[in-house]
Amino acid sequence: MEQKKIEHITLHLIVFGTIAIIGVLARQTVLHYGWDEFSSYLILVVCSIVIGAIYLNLQMAFRQLLSPTIERCFMRFECYRNKAVVVEVPTVNSELAGSSINSEPIISEPEPEIEIETTSDITEEVSTPSWSELSENVAELPKEETTPSTNNNTSIEESNQPSEYEILRANAIAEKERTSQEKLNKVIAYTKQTLVSYLDETALNRLCGYVTRYYLSNSLSKIEPIKVDSQLKTIDIMHFGWNIGKAFGKPRLQTATFIKRVFAHTLRDSEISTIERKMSHTESVCKIKLDRKIA
Repeated sequence: MEQKKIEHITLHLIVFGTIAIIGVLARQTVLHYGWDEFSSYLILVVCSIVIGAIYLNLQMAFRQLLSPTIERCFMRFECYRNKAVVVEVPTVNSELAGSSINSEPIISEPEPEIEIETTSDITEEVSTPSWSELSENVAELPKEETTPSTNNNTSIEESNQPSEYEILRANAIAEKERTSQEKLNKVIAYTKQTLVSYLDETALNRLCGYVTRYYLSNSLSKIEPIKVDSQLKTIDIMHFGWNIGKAFGKPRLQTATFIKRVFAHTLRDSEISTIERKMSHTESVCKIKLDRKIA
């Protein structure tokens, strides 16, 4: 151990000495070119830090990358493998020796010989229990311990059963989801039936997707405006928006914003505030009427 410490100290002194020499040479060089004293000392410090960092990085790279590669290359040679094994063996032997010192010596005693006396009339035999008798004795033990385990399983099953509150809550949530799904299906069916004559199949399916997203969340992103047939006027789109918004229970402003983004071409001349105000007007002639049945 002392020898290794001395080697490490010597190596570090050599490296730091070399770094200091390079820094002094750099300082003398800048002085030669007319730099002032402060700048020359600054160059000395910077060069020392930079070279020290380079040395540390190279050392880390050598330990992590080059050292395993070089060791694998040397392991191909038999003499190196034998040397590595010889180095590892003493450590194992030292551990075994340390454990053997603490252990008590074991003295093997000769086993006494069993003498069997035989006579001409009677022969003594050592009787041993049969395997069936042993299995019967062993089988009797678990029978006494089965009752606690059965009770534990029963208590675990009872604890896993849902409470009355959980059952009622699950039923209420299921009923709410069923009602919500029925409402959405009704609005989608209304959308297809109302606009099938004014949209192609692709645009109609895309509109149904937008309506579904509007029902599930108030905000819509990445909407590609849908262009309807010229037979539909601004009031028709407003009535369609009012019908689905009323069925979903959405505020008028949200519905106006939704149809303004989806039917941007048809409602290009109408502001959101105007759409919100005129959504339920019935003064002008229109193709899409206000429908309160889907609400």
